[in-house]
Amino acid sequence: MTIRNYHFLVAGLPGISFGDKLWTTIGSFRKYLEAHLHPDDFRQVKYVLLAKDHQNLVRFLESGEMPTDGAGSYSLTDFRNPEDAIAFAEPGHEPLPEYMTHILLQYCSGKAQPDMNHIRHELDEGFYSFIMERGDNFLKKYYTFLYDMNNLLAFVKAGEHKLEPKEFITGDTLHTRHLREQAGNRPVKDTDFEQFEEILSYTGSGLFAEEEKKHDQLRWRVIEEMNLFEYFSIDRILGYLLQMLILERWSPLTKAAGEAKLRTIINASVRQIKDGSHATADSMHTMPSAGNS
Repeated sequence: MTIRNYHFLVAGLPGISFGDKLWTTIGSFRKYLEAHLHPDDFRQVKYVLLAKDHQNLVRFLESGEMPTDGAGSYSLTDFRNPEDAIAFAEPGHEPLPEYMTHILLQYCSGKAQPDMNHIRHELDEGFYSFIMERGDNFLKKYYTFLYDMNNLLAFVKAGEHKLEPKEFITGDTLHTRHLREQAGNRPVKDTDFEQFEEILSYTGSGLFAEEEKKHDQLRWRVIEEMNLFEYFSIDRILGYLLQMLILERWSPLTKAAGEAKLRTIINASVRQIKDGSHATADSMHTMPSAGNS
């Protein structure tokens, strides 16, 4: 696998910390990355943003409509005609993932009444298999951690409500197998899951928002630790995007402010090129074109 370095792109990104407000919208940042990443690397970005397509798909099944924030890859037309989206996909436009197509064909036919909780579970299951097959090593490792954390939390919450925990487990990792093998409603420590005790220490307070914030802070820290020695690679950018998605949960942002910040970054990159800054062959395609200045 070719490793490309995006020196100007990464160096130009604003530093972010947990608790910051988003400096741009996810949709605008997606467009910026699409213009300056190699297509193979941008494909990994689209995999991360399938989370947005999942949200859009659920909204579509609920109302027949969907938001248009530009962060997802698929349109209302794709959702309304999933078979056409596969058969007549335009060059550069990947067809709907099979797990999403399956859900749309199942429920758009009118033969089955959508159960949104079940659909979200199907999306999680489908995405886990998808990312394990197509994601790069960074995404596979991160989503394995994320699924392990979410499954542990689901197990605990189900037990608190006297429900069968195993019904809420998604994915197939060593930790999920550990949980499925247990009897009763209390999880037995998994010594191979490094964050097991820390995750459990944040539960049971009854303060939902505070617990969610601590779990997101843990996610943030895991991303930073995974990218400790990644400086300009696509993994650094993917980690940054994942952190932006975390910030999005906690920080509202006006579209105008985000667009202005993104424009500042683009203009700064253009000035670097005009000033004769050095660029490697791998990073040349990250430079903003004149049409974006």
